[in-house]
Amino acid sequence: MSEICFECKNKVEEHSAEQMKNCLSKMSDSLESVKNVQSQLREITEEEALDQFVNTKSGEASRMGSK
Repeated sequence: MSEICFECKNKVEEHSAEQMKNCLSKMSDSLESVKNVQSQLREITEEEALDQFVNTKSGEASRMGSK
């Protein structure tokens, strides 16, 4: 059973040292860009935070039984 490189789709055991270095470097860059996108997705804008706060505060009175 041979392992296939995710980057170049060739067999890993056929890689030269230079090709292995290049493929690993490209995969590392790809993973870094994925991490950056994930961190951007987790960020909440001020507007979103304010909207959530307002929705929470306006909902509290009705949960407490007062209007």
